[in-house]
Amino acid sequence: MTVAVLAGGPSSEREVSLWTAKTITDALYRLKIPHQLIDPRSPNWLEHLTAIQPAVVVIALHGTFGEDGQIQTILEENRLAFTGSDSVCAAAAFNKQQAKTTAAELEIATPQWQIVTNPEPCRIPPPVVVKPNQEGSSYGITIAWKLHEIEPAVAVAKEYGREVLIEEYIAGTEVTCAVLDVFGHVQALPLVEIRPETEFFDFQAKYDARYCHEICPAEIDSRLTQTVQEQSVAIFQKLGCRQYARIDWIIRDGIPYFLEINTLPGMTKTSLINKELAAPRVSILINLSPNLLQPLPK
Repeated sequence: MTVAVLAGGPSSEREVSLWTAKTITDALYRLKIPHQLIDPRSPNWLEHLTAIQPAVVVIALHGTFGEDGQIQTILEENRLAFTGSDSVCAAAAFNKQQAKTTAAELEIATPQWQIVTNPEPCRIPPPVVVKPNQEGSSYGITIAWKLHEIEPAVAVAKEYGREVLIEEYIAGTEVTCAVLDVFGHVQALPLVEIRPETEFFDFQAKYDARYCHEICPAEIDSRLTQTVQEQSVAIFQKLGCRQYARIDWIIRDGIPYFLEINTLPGMTKTSLINKELAAPRVSILINLSPNLLQPLPK
């Protein structure tokens, strides 16, 4: 049984993807599972992948092409089983506006927002968070504290895509919750509380432990923890996620506000989902489902 690990790719998150792949391939090596690392930026990557006919494709890609449904569509068309959510779910989750709309449909609080594609007035009073509508790892994000800062922040975000999300800035306690459905039981993991030393949880804080304190389990009361976990599971199921995802929240005055969902969260040495899996009192029944290794239905 050979496992193929897709990593690298053409996105701005290529470096993070390679860090994730290192964690995964190290684990496969320790488990003595045959595997091959394939970079979709290589010209003949798909021919190589289909030639080895892997039992399963582990997607270790992040950002555009990896998380937005494109790679999932290619794998589905080639009848290759893969980890993570399918193409429809991946595309919906990667689109921040669509994910926030899903949360709102579930009557889950989310910061006010608007989408900007052309120069237009901001309807949300500052401070606001300005970010690409489809991007990860905090690329292109700016907090605009004053009205005159919004236009240049939009210009920065547009370097990563034409659609820009302008979102109400909420000061509060930032937490994240991983949800698993790998072993036939949907399970929310313990929350991680995020205390960045930087202005917000930016790229530096995410991947350099010196710039962020991450506490797991989060130091919030049990009732609020349960609410975040239940709402995370609800969003996971509503979007149709498979196997695993990580949902980000900000808590203000006892109310959790949904920020975004990541269907292929990083698995680097500093990644949050790894901290949740290693947290005390986490009990997961490991029973590798044969469904993970089967080709997708027609």
